[in-house]
Amino acid sequence: MRYVALLPEALVVFTALLVVGMGRLVPSVGRRYMAWAVAIVLLIAFGVELWAGGVLTTYFDGTLVQDRFALFAKAAALGIAMIAIASTDWSAEDSLHFGVAMPLVAAFGVMVAASATDMVGLWAGLELAAASAVVIVALRRPDLGLRLLLVGGVASALLLVGLAFVYGSTGNGNLSAIHDVLLNRMPTIALAIPTLLMLGGVSLRAGLAPFHIGPLPIGLGASPLGAGLVFGLVTVAAAIVGIKLFAALTPAPALFTPAAYVVAALAMVGGGAAALAVRSPRPRMAYLAVSQLGWVTAGVATHYRSGFASSLFLLAAFGVAATCGPVVLGRADAGETAITGLGAVRPLRAAALALAILSLAGAPPLAGFFGELSVAAALAQSGNFILLGLGLLGAVLSLVAAIGTLRVLYIQGPIEDSRRGGAPLAPAMTSLVTVGALVFSVVIAGYGLFGQPILGLADQGAEALGLR
Repeated sequence: MRYVALLPEALVVFTALLVVGMGRLVPSVGRRYMAWAVAIVLLIAFGVELWAGGVLTTYFDGTLVQDRFALFAKAAALGIAMIAIASTDWSAEDSLHFGVAMPLVAAFGVMVAASATDMVGLWAGLELAAASAVVIVALRRPDLGLRLLLVGGVASALLLVGLAFVYGSTGNGNLSAIHDVLLNRMPTIALAIPTLLMLGGVSLRAGLAPFHIGPLPIGLGASPLGAGLVFGLVTVAAAIVGIKLFAALTPAPALFTPAAYVVAALAMVGGGAAALAVRSPRPRMAYLAVSQLGWVTAGVATHYRSGFASSLFLLAAFGVAATCGPVVLGRADAGETAITGLGAVRPLRAAALALAILSLAGAPPLAGFFGELSVAAALAQSGNFILLGLGLLGAVLSLVAAIGTLRVLYIQGPIEDSRRGGAPLAPAMTSLVTVGALVFSVVIAGYGLFGQPILGLADQGAEALGLR
């Protein structure tokens, strides 16, 4: 039973290798069912994770740990990857087998980071998730793939330098040991500087304001699934790394709290304002994601268990919407005219797109709203009313932007494909895409119904990080 908890990782890795190795050998008839098969495997892995992942144990001499934090993060990663693969219109992608395999690799990177007990494991998991985005972006735009690789190199350098300084200052690479050392040590400049470097590296990987100027243009030029990985799963991996790092640093909140406040405020307000200023659906969705990620950062900035739990709760909702939003948008990413009247032409796709945008904007009663509400409660509980006020301002801006997209989707009449300035929106939705869009819509709309058990698991995850 002890090693059954590793079965989800084994299934993900084996399936990814099998898809890459056999993708070109499978007959065209069989390829139609490849995405179905992988989605079913992920569903099985998700079920096994929920069933066996609650056990508390370590593996490989303590290198990996299975606890409630790992359970929450790994289950979220598997669910996001499954919905993304099921919702993808593969006619809009450049490679079926690499397109199917890369979300698996990204999910595995999140799982490694969630289970890591030391700084090397965190870095390895984040780099693995980021590498999947580089591959899928480069399939369509090699120039953007190279740019993403360079941006990732800068982020990785910042993170590694910061980790090296923390190791040198505390004499430990284990996260729990770092936490124990800081319990008996006053914060110093020698720790503050590497902490800022780590914050910069994680923020650049996540595309968090003001560092979003690096990955955001790359995601806008990627394929739908590539954009979903850049904005969603890779960001989730970076957030998991940031949460675990800052949990280790909580005995000395002065090391990261002021910088986290500034980054969170810039993201929440700046992302909402930028979303209101643009009209195209994919850039608007990207800026809404930046704003909601600011709420995740705000919860971490409280340096309390309730804030970390709220950030985890919101992060799962964010990951689903930010990853699957560009996917359900599909070919309709060229501009505002591309989605004009989409509600009449593709009602199911339009509904899924509307739910993604509204959830990222924090509109009630969707997943993003309940996540932001829990973070707002944690901010009020910790007395951070200025940051809470800035967050509410950003939420209002985001909601206005989302309403503008709804107007285009449903109120304006559909226009002919020849006037859209490009190819038709998409062919008729396949059965898998239909199921994926339905599952996505149900998850986003029904997240609040299961909010209490999900938030309870997130709270147990925060407790597993040693937070009180």
